[in-house]
Amino acid sequence: MNVAVLRKTVAALVVVALAGCGSRPASAPDREWRANAQGVVRQLRRDVVAIAPFDRARVARVGLRDDSQLYGLLVSYTDFGGCNHMVAALGVAPSRFASARRLLTLACRDLHAADRDFTRAVARTDPQLLVRATGAATRSLALLDRAQIALRQ
Repeated sequence: MNVAVLRKTVAALVVVALAGCGSRPASAPDREWRANAQGVVRQLRRDVVAIAPFDRARVARVGLRDDSQLYGLLVSYTDFGGCNHMVAALGVAPSRFASARRLLTLACRDLHAADRDFTRAVARTDPQLLVRATGAATRSLALLDRAQIALRQ
């Protein structure tokens, strides 16, 4: 084999070997935590989108009186009330996902407030409280989106 070809081959192998340096694949626990956190974000986001139409008194009034719509609301708001539990069940966040965890915790504050207003709205059959609950829930969307972005790192 020609010395020049051998040098080029060795140089190419060194470049390929060094290409992976500095980037470490995520460990299994990191990947598992991220996948679970992404699942929480997706679920909460779906729930918020499902209740978003109840941001007007007329729609909220119908929603509080229609058993089918009320059931759908109940499912979503149950998740909102359990948001802190869902985040706690993720366990300790790997350090690279600490910001995602913090954003989820902040989103849970809005969702917990939404759940509290929803419970009062149902107890009093008060559409304005349901509108307020919807507003609190939709405020969490920006935080959920930011958490999703932080989980892509």
